[in-house]
Amino acid sequence: MSLKFSIIIPTYNRGRILAKTVSTALSQSYRNFEVIIVDDGSTDDTRSVVESIKDDRVRYFPKVNEERGAARNFGVQKATGDYVCFLDSDDLLYDNHLAVASEFIEKKDSPEVFHLDYEYLRGDKRIPRESRLPLVLNQGLLEEKKLSSNGVVIRRDVALKHPFLAHRSAVVAEDLYVWITLAARYPFYHVPAVTSAVVLHDERSVASMSPLKFLKSMLLIIRALSSDAVVMSVFSRKIRRLFAHRMALSALLFAETRNKRWSCYLLEKARAYHGGIVLNRTYLATIRSIIFK
Repeated sequence: MSLKFSIIIPTYNRGRILAKTVSTALSQSYRNFEVIIVDDGSTDDTRSVVESIKDDRVRYFPKVNEERGAARNFGVQKATGDYVCFLDSDDLLYDNHLAVASEFIEKKDSPEVFHLDYEYLRGDKRIPRESRLPLVLNQGLLEEKKLSSNGVVIRRDVALKHPFLAHRSAVVAEDLYVWITLAARYPFYHVPAVTSAVVLHDERSVASMSPLKFLKSMLLIIRALSSDAVVMSVFSRKIRRLFAHRMALSALLFAETRNKRWSCYLLEKARAYHGGIVLNRTYLATIRSIIFK
């Protein structure tokens, strides 16, 4: 019996675009999979959109709104696959996604976690990413090597042990929290085959996020990682550098809204985590924004 995959799609009020996303999941050349749609309290026509999809591989679970991390955890709990992967409800999978994953799993003898490459899509234009990821990601995750949640594949038993941060304020980097906790414990591989697309549009949640909401999420992630003894032992100084960068990024967002008091405070926090942050481009951009805005 071949490996079974569970493709987990958390969604909230994306009925108008959800059918296209689901269709890309269903178009996989590898055939042994299920699609789990976790409706995180939608108030639009999401239910009717899903009900119009006539495919026995689609399983639909409506639930109260608790944000994306909780929705992904819920999907993992409902999954019946050997491996779970994730698909944001506004993004797309290419038809080779599960085939490439299956080949890699066989090659590496059931690895705990790995990442398949991705590109950006704006309208009909495909936009390759400039930076390339190393074949082993563990230390690179602390150097702002950006993963796509659509590309991460996790053995289900491992995913159950290491859930996403399920907090209403954890609305950005809640996935990075999981990637780092996994990287502290297992080899985290990267497969340089493009199998998905992140769709760029003005309604993406991060694009419209307030500085305060972003900061609250960052503080939650930092607190959770700081309390993980394995993470702090494995990554030590590097994790503090990551914390410093996230504080500097928060400071930049506040500076762009002309809130110089909060921006300066967060720059101070960034320096406390890692003094070298003063040479970072984000830190310097924040200083320029404070001075000239």
